Order: sequence, then C-alpha cells, then structure tokens
Amino acid sequence: MGEAGGHTPSQAEQKSFAERAKLTVTRRDFLIGAGAGAVTAGVVLGGAAVATKAISPSPSTSSGGTATANLSALPATMRRVELKIDGVTHNVVVDNRESLWETMNFQLGLSNSNLGCDRAQCGACAVLVDGKAVNGCTVLSARLGRGQEIKTVASLTTGPGVAGLHPIQRAFWLDGGFQCGICTRGFIMSTVSLLAVNPKPSAVQIAEGLSGNICRCGEYAKIFTAVNTAAAEMRGEKVTHLAAPIVVEATGVEAAPTAQALSKEFTFVNPLGTIEDVDPLVAALKLKTGILDASASERTVTVKWDSSKLNEQQVRDILAGMGKAVR
Repeated sequence: MGEAGGHTPSQAEQKSFAERAKLTVTRRDFLIGAGAGAVTAGVVLGGAAVATKAISPSPSTSSGGTATANLSALPATMRRVELKIDGVTHNVVVDNRESLWETMNFQLGLSNSNLGCDRAQCGACAVLVDGKAVNGCTVLSARLGRGQEIKTVASLTTGPGVAGLHPIQRAFWLDGGFQCGICTRGFIMSTVSLLAVNPKPSAVQIAEGLSGNICRCGEYAKIFTAVNTAAAEMRGEKVTHLAAPIVVEATGVEAAPTAQALSKEFTFVNPLGTIEDVDPLVAALKLKTGILDASASERTVTVKWDSSKLNEQQVRDILAGMGKAVR
C-alpha cells in the first residue's frame, strides 16, 4: 500500500506500463511516420492513434551489412512516381501536395491542359485518368503512378490538318463550341469521357456529363451542338458542321526564303502574371528588328527570328531588355 492508501505497482507492472508508453504516439506522429515509410500498424482508440508496432527501415547492402547512407532516400514530403501521360512514361519526384497539373506544366513542360480556377470548380484542367474525367488541379501526383493511364487533349489528334483531328475536336472547332478557349480542352476531355460510356446522350445527359465544366463566355448552346455532332460522327453517321473547314492549297512554286529562319521555345525566368500579359508581349516582340514571329504562354515564349540578323544570344538579350529574361 502507498502513502495515500493506493496500490503500489509491482516491478512487472511498471515495465508493462513503460512498454505501452513507448508504443503510444500522437496522431501527428502517426501520420508523419506513415509518410516517412515506416511500417506501422495502428488503430484509433479513444481519440488517440495507438501504434501496435513500429519498425524503422534498415537498408542493407548486398553483403548483408547495414548501409551507412541511403543516397536515394527522399524526405517524407516527397515521392518518386512514374506517370504514364499520353502513352509516355515519366519518372519524376513530386511533392506530396503537388497537383497533376503542376507536375505536367512545371516539371514535365506539358502544356496540354489549362488552369482556370485552381479550385476544382471550372473543369478547365480536366484530363482523363483511366477513362474518367478528373480535375488536374486537385488530383495529387503522389496518388498516381500505379499504372493509371493519364490522357490529355494531345492524345486525341491522329495526324495533321482537319482530317487528323478527333471528331470531338473537329466538332468543337467547326461548330464554334468555344470563344476564349480557356475552358475548351476541359470540355473536350469531359466529352470524351461521356461519349465513351454513352454514345447517344440526350440533352439532359449531356448537361449532367459536362456539369463539372464551366464556360465563362456562355457558349453552351454551341457546345451542346458540338457534342451531338461529334457523337453522330463517332457513331458512323454523316454530319454537317455549322462552318466548313478552311483548306488552303498551295498554288505555284513558293519563292525560296531570303534568309534561314530559326525558332526556339524559351522558358521565362519569372512567369508572366496572367494570360492577359501574353498579347502585349508578343505584339511588342514582333516589332523588334529580325524577329519574324512569336507566340507565348504565361511560362514560355516561342520566337522565330532571321538568322542573318540575329543569333540566339541576341534574341535572349532582346527579351531581357523587355524585362522578360529567359533560361
């Protein structure tokens, strides 16, 4: 009996208490351990995460000894994944919080989907994962890499020109299912997902299938027309679009260029603030001596220049002089 009249634990009981204390971890500790790759089995009991066993990994060498350092080890917040995008496998290290859209654009340089709201509310960034349309801005890259097939709008085209477009792409173009174009890629990919399971959808079914996509320009009537036309063509029916494709045929022999034109895509050191900054930059760039053409996005600029007047370094200097330094 203790001084207060209570039971005094025996040595065996004290040891048992100590063992259980070692196995008790906080919820935060449990999550951090799981993220670090510890082999942990746990249950939630009474509001606390109680670990039943925690084994620290001990890498071994081929000779059976313990490795002194693991140079390939990643921090708990990073993960290496293999993303199969449009049939090409990319081995990449991603942050656990990194979205698929961020990985594709910032790490892989794939500008195959647009970013609209960045809140999973507009569908502009929609891509297909195993045939299902998902928002690339909220799907985490770290959750992929398990053999999923990721497809973007770039996977649809089969060749050059109008004939090489997918029926859905062709319908959106020739039936005017777009205006500014920010939402178009997302609508196209959601339509691909819809028509894969419902080749002849009703107006209500189209509305439901595209309910995750928003057109801020309000071109819904033409979008519905494009979906119906594409569905009919994919069913093998003869279709007529609202606009006829413009086909430009070369006539005569084109004159040889007076100088060799070179073109290259550069990446901005500091991305543009918004897409609205693109047009003024391109317009100003085209006025520079020796610049033949230019196009840009928020993160890259493609410049075509007269090699008899400029070299690549001079093009870089022009961009730097405009306050848009490139790598």
